[in-house]
Amino acid sequence: MSTVRLVERPEAGKRVQHAIDELDETIRQIRSSLFALQTPRQEAAPSLRTQIVDLAEGAGGHLGFMPGLRMEGRIDTVVPERVAEQLPAVLREALSNVVRHSRATRTAVSVEVADDRLTLVVTDNGIGRGAEGRRSGLRDIEERAGRLGGAAELEAPEEGGTRLRWHVPLD
Repeated sequence: MSTVRLVERPEAGKRVQHAIDELDETIRQIRSSLFALQTPRQEAAPSLRTQIVDLAEGAGGHLGFMPGLRMEGRIDTVVPERVAEQLPAVLREALSNVVRHSRATRTAVSVEVADDRLTLVVTDNGIGRGAEGRRSGLRDIEERAGRLGGAAELEAPEEGGTRLRWHVPLD
């Protein structure tokens, strides 16, 4: 970071800053992986992190590529059971929608626990939402969030594609 100030050419400074940002993201992913490895495995049921990884890997076979996956926070230790029961169903539906409708070549899944809130974001670079058609899957996602005191939003990012943001309180 201190090197950025020493770079005189703005385009070189931007490149260095971009490299720093990518390294920061890589460090976050490594920390998340290490945390998952340190979490004791329970024989009875897979952890929430394991379920998320399994769903993302399962979608990869249908998409033809592996979705990006980022998990941050104490997912396996602070997420209450009522939320942990809903998240896999919401993620499954969101990834299913990407597989069936988006024609995406890139998909990213982010699950974060911060500020007493769990946030799931599924983003793709596909064709976007399209005309209003059947909405049963999206309605189910919205209802699951509502029952937990949260919300779900489907957005069309400027760069194209679709972004689903599902967030619920942890208390």
